[in-house]
Amino acid sequence: MNTTNPIIFVADTMLGKLARYLRIMGYDTFYQTSYPDQRLSELVKEGRILLTRNHETANQYLNSIFVDCDLVKDQLKAVDKSLKLTRDRRDWFTRCIVCNSPLSKAELEVARQNVPDFVFSKYHERIVFCPTCKRFYWPGSHRERMVERLTDWGY
Repeated sequence: MNTTNPIIFVADTMLGKLARYLRIMGYDTFYQTSYPDQRLSELVKEGRILLTRNHETANQYLNSIFVDCDLVKDQLKAVDKSLKLTRDRRDWFTRCIVCNSPLSKAELEVARQNVPDFVFSKYHERIVFCPTCKRFYWPGSHRERMVERLTDWGY
């Protein structure tokens, strides 16, 4: 990812799955199931690119991408076509897919107390933690499926 001027997003209420996959790829992607009046405007003023399925909303903001696709793989391709998303996998799985916060390496004792024993024994050096929503992540089968899916989609 371009670290000097990173691409940051805000996804409207109709693009939750797209927001999740952008987060998996390491992109700072703000998403809520609803937005109070003027919140989208504030987020776009912060420099976020608005991703929306609403043509009228896209026309309101210069810094927006109209996403006219139903499937998340096609939505991702639409964003990629506009911005050329990175293929650098070093940024993958560095953000919480739920709340968007950057992840931190989990302290061993904290991880031991909060993940299943078999997970700790297999992945103890690779467990990460979201300091905001307190979730733990590790490279298990769920992650493997996400990587496989993104690879199949060309990322």
